[in-house]
Amino acid sequence: MAKKTTRPKSKTAHRNVTSVGELRASRAVDAITPAFVDWCREAENVPAEDALVLLGPVKRLVAAYFHASPAAAATNFEPAPFGLAMEAVLSEPDDEEDWAGFAFHAVHVYLEFLSATDAWTGTDEDFEAVDDLFHMKEERVLPQVTLPILTEQEELAGLEGTVLAQRMEALLTWIGSGKDVTSTGALRLKDIEAAAAAVGVAARGAKANAKREQLPFFSLEHAPPGHVRTVKSMRELPLLDKFWVALDASGLVDIGSTKVWPTPLAEEFLVPGHPGRLAVLRDFTTKFLAVAIVGEVEWAPWVPEAAMAQASVLFAACANAPVPAAALFDPDNLEALDVNEFGARLLQERMAELAELGLVTMEGIIAVPPAVAPSILAVVHAGFPNDDSWPAEQAPEPKIAKRKRRKSGAPARLLQLKVMLKGSKPPIWRRLVLRSDLTLDQMHQVLQLSFGWMDSHLHEFQVGGYGGTAYGPVGPEFDFGDPMPIDESAVKIGELLSAEKDAITYVYDFGDDWQHTVTLEKVLPYDGGVPAVRCTGGRGAGPAEDSGGVWGWESMVEAVNDPSHEQHDEYRDWLGLAAGELLDPKAFDPGEVNVRLLASF
Repeated sequence: MAKKTTRPKSKTAHRNVTSVGELRASRAVDAITPAFVDWCREAENVPAEDALVLLGPVKRLVAAYFHASPAAAATNFEPAPFGLAMEAVLSEPDDEEDWAGFAFHAVHVYLEFLSATDAWTGTDEDFEAVDDLFHMKEERVLPQVTLPILTEQEELAGLEGTVLAQRMEALLTWIGSGKDVTSTGALRLKDIEAAAAAVGVAARGAKANAKREQLPFFSLEHAPPGHVRTVKSMRELPLLDKFWVALDASGLVDIGSTKVWPTPLAEEFLVPGHPGRLAVLRDFTTKFLAVAIVGEVEWAPWVPEAAMAQASVLFAACANAPVPAAALFDPDNLEALDVNEFGARLLQERMAELAELGLVTMEGIIAVPPAVAPSILAVVHAGFPNDDSWPAEQAPEPKIAKRKRRKSGAPARLLQLKVMLKGSKPPIWRRLVLRSDLTLDQMHQVLQLSFGWMDSHLHEFQVGGYGGTAYGPVGPEFDFGDPMPIDESAVKIGELLSAEKDAITYVYDFGDDWQHTVTLEKVLPYDGGVPAVRCTGGRGAGPAEDSGGVWGWESMVEAVNDPSHEQHDEYRDWLGLAAGELLDPKAFDPGEVNVRLLASF
């Protein structure tokens, strides 16, 4: 069975049945529900409550199937009306951002159940045809691209002439003999203005304790002329961050725990006429494009869609089948590129950024300078692998969290912890009781579930604050130039918190910088009959992911509850609030947290 995850239980998962078709579908699925729940629990170790959530999309599918077919059973489907029903379900609007992926997975699990338990009442041919719909792959072969032949002098002149190269050189020159950085490798606030100016961005670091400026998504284009943005972290300036990552990936800087230095390679590159300039520019251009096209890490579902569309457009330009620049704003063309409204705006912003940097031109048609084309092709092939075939888009496969098996042997004690989100007003905190033998990577999952985070960003545990001992995930994918943290999976929480008032810091999302203070309040005797972890109290709704840290969350709460606020509608849509629904920042239900914790531990 495919891996599973718990889908947040929203009102859409248990909506009221209103039509005759939905009523018939509900009754048909209800009749087989006990057997489905038993199979999920016994054969797949899936909790009953999660199995019931999976049946929400199944009921919608059956209702749509009944509408497309005279059938009245939920245990057999003919391929043609089934395909129509699936298309209808996957295209339904829903409060959950990943509805299509979840529905796709839920129906597939239901079909696996019908097959495994011999509950399928249709023909074998129909089942195979229906099941094949979940395994179809469309492969589009990338045509061969013949690049113009350039001499090394022509290629060097082409790359040096890009704004990208000029700003990269300006940033390296500014770094000089070295600059201070934070423990996460980001520039200090005092240096952000000069570094941003080097790459053509007007921004400054906020002063200590200043409230961060909040700008709505996609709204920088509406900023007044001469606007200088105030930020609390370098990570809030995507263009500067891309340059920073590309410099590091190209081996032009060494980023330590307190300083960043230019490498000998960078020092050689800055010497006019140095013979290694072409190789450095080739590599940096490729690394920058990799970050700009496929390297962004973001929760929003339209980001990978925009990346795929951008790669398609750029590949077409390199393959002498350029796309008209106006197509980026044409609804029909954008639909053909498989991007929604948000993805389209992101695609437009990304292409405008590449044009500003001299990596594309968009005068009439979208064209790629000959010297840049090899880097773009390298990124497209490496970022969307499968050698010479274009990978088909696959629906995501969420998973239902399985209960983790407990290790043999009773843990020595239980720890009562208070976890406070630093800087939150009103205070946002959780009181947790958990076994002392849970490892820090398990503790990370507990905290994600307790605050409603989605585990889509980096995190770290710190003992002694910044500059102290750091614990986190390890591996090549987490090597960002800093000293590697201690492997969190090898350290138990009881090793760091053993006496009352001991405290550590948990940092999630180095951009929004959600800092949590984890304090040991009590050491309690262990009773083998209690859950591994539970929430016994707390206050405050967990902030929305990517809302801009505690300052951003406060501003968002203010905006969604104030109809006169200029960002009122935008933020309400983003948070998925229903008409008339208020956002109570103090609301908290430990019971909901415990349901999530019980499903995972």
